[in-house]
Amino acid sequence: MTRSEQTAKQYFYKGEYEKALKIFAKKNKYYEAGLCSLLLKDEKSAREFWQKKLNHCPACAWGLCILGFINLKSERNATFFQTRAFLEVYLNLFFENNLIEWAQNLVSCCDILYRANPEAYKFIARALYANGYFELAVTFCKKSLRLFYADPEALLILSQCQYLLKNRADALDSVNKVLNMVPNYFPAKIFRNILMEEINNSEKSGN
Repeated sequence: MTRSEQTAKQYFYKGEYEKALKIFAKKNKYYEAGLCSLLLKDEKSAREFWQKKLNHCPACAWGLCILGFINLKSERNATFFQTRAFLEVYLNLFFENNLIEWAQNLVSCCDILYRANPEAYKFIARALYANGYFELAVTFCKKSLRLFYADPEALLILSQCQYLLKNRADALDSVNKVLNMVPNYFPAKIFRNILMEEINNSEKSGN
């Protein structure tokens, strides 16, 4: 990676998309340039960049799928690996950049994304949880668990959301299910310890 490309990445991570775009475009980094354009709400330019190397870049192909999803259209079919690699990333980027309508529209395409990758519900739940949409995250965890009832990660996300929604009994039940399946699942063990300590303290104080 060249020094200018490293600089572009730094601009990107700081949210300075216009500066990053100029460098990426100059270096023919079409996927990155298209993503910067999209986050600047310039869908036309994003499409132009992503069409330049469609046949050679799976990331650009995903970008073209996204342009359909954010407008509630199914222009192209996402693949299993595209959904796994990019769905959660884009949801987080939309939330971080206050592109809430796009995030909502992408989530609304969940059933299309599920057909590409059955874990899509969990990816959406994880992004919703990370961005504070706990009730919606619970809904998508439950969708995921109807398909993969023994998924410890989905159960842990569900437990954490239930805890943050003040449903301690449900949170404890969910995390116990995780540890019954995978006794040494370290994140679940840590979370259960935190949860039990809070429950015990609450009982001592009479709350």
